[in-house]
Amino acid sequence: MRIGIDANPIVGDRGGVGWHTYHLLKTLLDLKEEVEFVGYVNPGSLRNGQLEGWEDRARLRWVEAGRLARYWRGPLDRLDLYHGTNFKLHTNGRFGGVITIHDLWLDRYPQYSAKLLGQRASFYRTRRAAHRARRVITVSEYSAQDIESLYGLPRERIVVIPNGVSEDFRPIVDRQDRDAIRRRFGLSTERFILFVGGADPRKNHQALLKAYALQSGRLGDWHLVLVGDIRHRFGDMQQTAMTLGLERRVHCTGRLPLADIRLLYANADLFVFPSLYEGFGMPVLEAMACGAPVVTSNRTALPEVAGDAALLVNPEDIAELGDTLVRVLEDRALQSALREKGFERARQFTWEKAARRTHALYRELCAERP
Repeated sequence: MRIGIDANPIVGDRGGVGWHTYHLLKTLLDLKEEVEFVGYVNPGSLRNGQLEGWEDRARLRWVEAGRLARYWRGPLDRLDLYHGTNFKLHTNGRFGGVITIHDLWLDRYPQYSAKLLGQRASFYRTRRAAHRARRVITVSEYSAQDIESLYGLPRERIVVIPNGVSEDFRPIVDRQDRDAIRRRFGLSTERFILFVGGADPRKNHQALLKAYALQSGRLGDWHLVLVGDIRHRFGDMQQTAMTLGLERRVHCTGRLPLADIRLLYANADLFVFPSLYEGFGMPVLEAMACGAPVVTSNRTALPEVAGDAALLVNPEDIAELGDTLVRVLEDRALQSALREKGFERARQFTWEKAARRTHALYRELCAERP
């Protein structure tokens, strides 16, 4: 069985889709099944025929091909099936193709699209690709319902395969780490609340900052560390903190490498993720895997991912969010219970499970006539 896979999200500065594709492809290869993969990347991505950061794998061949050239690569490379990992079906194998749709944030809220001509054309392209595909893979039951209702795709053609938690995320217990965090990020205290998501409006940093300001008297011992892009055309985390008079207690780090994010997760007194919309919500599970108590939103896929291992809040209720921060930080027994539940919850999501279910879908489709 030969599977073509859109590996372009792996190249360069990976976002959520990039890390999803990286871990899925790596784990599919680790399964040692008799499957060959052709990884398609844009021209200029390879050096001496290899992708930087990848070891040479016997069952993986890299191919450079642009969007138009890729259309012909399916028959040329004798693919059995093509997997579009990033919303697009660039080509097909002899048994067709599958696509992964992670969420419909911009289709649901097109006013936030940065595309020059808006979101409408992208909506129709993705919907058309979904109907052309043999199956649509998505990462949560919430996203499956969203795809069914917005794209009119029959539910039986949608397969839910949740993300895994990378083994890179684990507890780190070292007294010197807190001192290092204080020095690096300019904290005047060892205690801090962590947010990972940047200034993207759906991540809802403004509500978090307002809730933190509302409870500033009771949260005086805890600083707030915000990780991710500081500025977005719909908001600026640093400017919002200054407007609320929090500039000495709020620390905007910008984007950070994985090792730094893991260090912050593992040493945070509380991780807060009050997102307005998520197709999955990886930071919730990453924080849990590192031992942070979690407060997150009661919206979209987040309750499904968090289970009973986090406290859920209305992300638009500033008072409720502020009260919940205080409740967790003042109750050590609650913190301990959330940590233990978080470890257990995170262990339920592995990339091996995701890869095995994806491989089983490949097998199923290649055994059927399109």
